[in-house]
Amino acid sequence: MMNKKKQIGMAILAVLMTASVTAWAANDPLTISADTLSYDGNTGRADATGNVVITQADKTMTGANGWYNTKTQEASLEGGVSLIGSDMAMSAQSVHSYNNNKFTANGGVHLQRSDRQIFGDKVEYNTDTEYGLVSGNARLIAEGTTLTGNQVEGWLKEIRAVAQGDVTFSNPERNVSGSAERATYTQTPNQNDGVVLLSGSAHAVQNGNVLNAPELKIRLADDSAETLGGRSTLIIVPNQ
Repeated sequence: MMNKKKQIGMAILAVLMTASVTAWAANDPLTISADTLSYDGNTGRADATGNVVITQADKTMTGANGWYNTKTQEASLEGGVSLIGSDMAMSAQSVHSYNNNKFTANGGVHLQRSDRQIFGDKVEYNTDTEYGLVSGNARLIAEGTTLTGNQVEGWLKEIRAVAQGDVTFSNPERNVSGSAERATYTQTPNQNDGVVLLSGSAHAVQNGNVLNAPELKIRLADDSAETLGGRSTLIIVPNQ
């Protein structure tokens, strides 16, 4: 049962890390082009309409309409938004950024970096605190593992992540799947002491064997599994 948990934790952390690379470098010049542009020097706001293209460093963002405020460093873009960088990509219906360190993406959000992906109805991320929140149809894919839930949040500085609401996970390569109402992953930075806790009708299946419990606690250091919270059931399927 243990390998699956290792994959869950790494999936959550690796995929949420993709959000951090979307922060725009504050010291690089920013260029905006569009079919129609207007700029108010008093407020510092530039409005762009039609085929908007925003470029900065190695990143290019496109959309139908948007605006950027040079004084508040706040920006908004909507209408089939696409962000392409040298090592990542993002698409959404709209993106709103604040102070060069926070952004909110809405509507069919998809973030990808290498083989790590995140999907959701809404994604919020703070690059200073390294806190991310994915709400609505959250789905994370990394290293062969898929984790889903109504909501997933992560704190990368302390390496902690929580998935809530109809949580499922699967790793076809390892023939592992499971479900719970909540999944929590914690780890000390640079230490092999990761712990995964499945809470609320915890259910796991590996190679046909089934383990059900109110809670399942997995310690990655010694590949041990512990049932918590009450009566549990292990169903062992004979080798065919």
